[in-house]
Amino acid sequence: MDRFLFTPDYGAQADSVPRVRKAQFGEGYTQRSADGLNPVLRRWALQFSNLSKVDADGLEAFLRARAGVEAFEFVTPDTAWAVTAQPFGVGDGAQTQWLLQRPLSPEVPGLLVPATGWTAPPTVYVADVAQVEGTDFGLAASGLVTFAAAPAAGAVLTFTGAGELVAHVVCEEWHRVAKGFNAYDFTATFQEEAG
Repeated sequence: MDRFLFTPDYGAQADSVPRVRKAQFGEGYTQRSADGLNPVLRRWALQFSNLSKVDADGLEAFLRARAGVEAFEFVTPDTAWAVTAQPFGVGDGAQTQWLLQRPLSPEVPGLLVPATGWTAPPTVYVADVAQVEGTDFGLAASGLVTFAAAPAAGAVLTFTGAGELVAHVVCEEWHRVAKGFNAYDFTATFQEEAG
């Protein structure tokens, strides 16, 4: 599946679009149920400002080639992250499980969230010594690290990694505006695909 490589402007609007089955009964009674295994899909209203003709043509060619039918990968806005030597615990000689956590953003380093959506599995260190996944520890998609042997008391646990959240989307509508010589604005709406 191809990846959308263009970066939208800040201020992208993201909406959630629940799919709901609804049965209407007498006297105003309504029964609702989720439609499918992934009933809440996201939609992004994106803007690309001041593109050169080459970039505007490339963006439009990418969308036109998929014609609103073929899905593509889209890195959702503000979800890319990277950390180096991020602490996630201190060994006590008994505990074997910790959750990898990363700062929500560089601007708020004290607010930690689970480190998921890796672009490659993170490297885990115990007292600055790289550990081998599958031998020294196991790693779940949730970011839960399970060591084969409990790290020694006082051993600082850190990891280095990067990730992003990728959605499979289609684009059924886009608009291109020529603002002047070699200056184009572009808007597009991406709809997440179920599954």
